[in-house]
Amino acid sequence: MIHTDDITKRGVYEGDFPAETEQNLFQQLLRGDVDGMQREANRFFDWMEQNASDNRDNIRLKVLEYILWAEREAFHVGAVNYGFDYRKDYLSAVLALEDDASIRRWFLDKMTAVCRSVHNKQEEQQESAVAKAKKYIQENYSRDISLDDVSKEVSISPYYFSKLFKEEAGENFIEYLTRIRMEKAKEMLKNPELSIKEVGIMSGYGDPNYFSRIFKKQTDMTPREYRERYCG
Repeated sequence: MIHTDDITKRGVYEGDFPAETEQNLFQQLLRGDVDGMQREANRFFDWMEQNASDNRDNIRLKVLEYILWAEREAFHVGAVNYGFDYRKDYLSAVLALEDDASIRRWFLDKMTAVCRSVHNKQEEQQESAVAKAKKYIQENYSRDISLDDVSKEVSISPYYFSKLFKEEAGENFIEYLTRIRMEKAKEMLKNPELSIKEVGIMSGYGDPNYFSRIFKKQTDMTPREYRERYCG
């Protein structure tokens, strides 16, 4: 009796098919790495020219398969939309290509367009995540918030969020949070009804001494000196 566990869960590649190149090709595509994807696509096409030059229809078929596969992967990550007739000219176009060089160009053009769509989608998501993080910080600066708190809010790992925030904002998380808190503190110091301790607490610093140290480090004056100089 055959059990389902005994059945191979996937087929095997026959001959010397470059499975690793295929895997690398789609990994680069899903990373939005255009240069890396083109390198692997050319490598795979080189293999086809060396091994299937006597049957150009096999090359055409594989090229079409990969392009449809790439578009499907890009669809799943929200990088391209789907329309039933979007590919209506694909079959006639690839059949009209008469030599390997023209097939290669068509293949690379289509794959590059998909990869760039993935790259653009990733950039859009990254910018959106940083914008969401900034908004969260601006609304919660008075609380004891950490990088972990904000990274959870935008559903990104702390390590990647820290790297992404620095790249997009031009300053790290602590620098940005401190700058926002100092800007708010300066505004509140203009209100004589608020004590310096209250301003510190409302700016996110429960320890008045620590607030004063940070404020002086950022402005070259203590909160009291700032109030006397700019708030009369």
